[in-house]
Amino acid sequence: MKKKSLSFLLLNLLIFFLNVEIYSKLITKKQKFDLNQNSKFIAKKFDVVKISRRNIEKILKILKKYDYENRPRKLIINGKISYKYKKLQNEPEKSINELENIINNPEKTYKYESFIENSLIYLLDLGVKLKIKDFNGNLSGQWDHKNKSIFIDKDVFKEGTKRFAYLLSHEIIHVSQSCKGGGISSYPVLIGLKIKKPKSFYSGNLENSFYRDLKDNEVMLEVEAYANEKNIYQTLKVFRYFCLNQK
Repeated sequence: MKKKSLSFLLLNLLIFFLNVEIYSKLITKKQKFDLNQNSKFIAKKFDVVKISRRNIEKILKILKKYDYENRPRKLIINGKISYKYKKLQNEPEKSINELENIINNPEKTYKYESFIENSLIYLLDLGVKLKIKDFNGNLSGQWDHKNKSIFIDKDVFKEGTKRFAYLLSHEIIHVSQSCKGGGISSYPVLIGLKIKKPKSFYSGNLENSFYRDLKDNEVMLEVEAYANEKNIYQTLKVFRYFCLNQK
């Protein structure tokens, strides 16, 4: 009787540990899957991913993740201090004082998040198609007025919330240019926004081969957008005025 009970106990213990191991593997697999969701959404060799109201929150979470990864860090290795941070496109090198200030007083991203969310909803309600595409590093974004579509390069996500907001602002200025030209799918025309710096200042932004064959008026459309993309409040105001008729 004791021998049988002992065997029965050992069998139950074996089943218990096998179940624990299986459960553990399932949890590990699920965690790995969850961690990979962001990269699967914006990376990989997809053709086009559409932005809709259903995934705006997911987009903001992905951007926040990269904000955290890109934050400046102070490293002390073998008594030596060094700094690590992600330098954005066309961004000048930051001084040690600037890096220390960012580390101690990180910039809040709420206004950029709010701009992104509101802008995406406005655009979708207007019938603009929003798509994430792999431009292979050749272009960050594109407004296709004929098809009422904004394309955003998947790698822009990796630059975080602020950069994404500026890119979206740039494309919305182009949408507003179309609206002023006659309608959402019209050929864009200049809005008349202030361009405080000479045209040559923006030449670095126009070095991409995509801009090589642009006509003079098309170059000025780009200059107007580059010169004003960081003024996100103005961008929405202009968009409402020309595209939504809200003064």
